Amino acid sequence: MNAPIVGPGAWTPDVAVTLDVLAAEIELSAARCIFLDRIIGEVMEGLPEAERARLMQGLHAVDLLSQHLTGLSAFARGMSAAAPEGVGVPVEAALSEITLGALAERMMAGLGRGDDDDAGDEPDDGDVDLF
Repeated sequence: MNAPIVGPGAWTPDVAVTLDVLAAEIELSAARCIFLDRIIGEVMEGLPEAERARLMQGLHAVDLLSQHLTGLSAFARGMSAAAPEGVGVPVEAALSEITLGALAERMMAGLGRGDDDDAGDEPDDGDVDLF
């Protein structure tokens, strides 16, 4: 895949900052998994024993996802700390691919574009995709 050509006016925030913003979003996702894990655990308490086994598989999957996200966040934070200073990366094309509006807005704000006041981090902010 060919990388887009970066013009003279391209927005290129620092790589370290970009990785740090990414890590923060991954951490937010992990926190939401922990919340979901807690809710599933509470629901399980009220279920008959026969139905708990099925929900337990979902609980394990959410826990694994949370651990996965925590590992990815740690990796991104480590890369952010190791990134050389003053190296920029073009982000506009990648940000334009994000379909969740609140996520894109938070990331833009974290990268120095956008309005910090509009970028909430409530669990129910943003767009909802129904399957």
